[in-house]
Amino acid sequence: MKVELTYAGDRLKAVKLPQRPPADLTSDALRHLLGELAALPLQIPKASPFRQRVWEAIRRIPFGATVTYRELAVQIGHPQAARAVGSACAANRLLLAVPCHRVVASRGLGGFALGLEWKRKLLALETTGATTTTRASAPR
Repeated sequence: MKVELTYAGDRLKAVKLPQRPPADLTSDALRHLLGELAALPLQIPKASPFRQRVWEAIRRIPFGATVTYRELAVQIGHPQAARAVGSACAANRLLLAVPCHRVVASRGLGGFALGLEWKRKLLALETTGATTTTRASAPR
């Protein structure tokens, strides 16, 4: 899979993925890629403190787990801000490094910048490759 990384100095600024998920992408390859991206220092885009908190919380969602937009809003102390959490996810340019595909709607998948085909594929690969598939808990 071809992944384009854009840097600002030594910090990862953006991640660009192919338009469609490759058919041969495996859970192990995804886990490896996510591990590599998680280890890189990130250039978080200038954004409101709210969006930055959302992105930080998303980075703590474990491989194979999901949270709803509402659950994430509650975790960051803004229980009425589920739609704003969705907007923060839509503005995320650090796909996979800030794995917003793990944030779902209470009644379905919700959206994803690259489309639902990508979101379904990523979640399916994480579910088959996860040791547990429990929901992420609130940070302590």
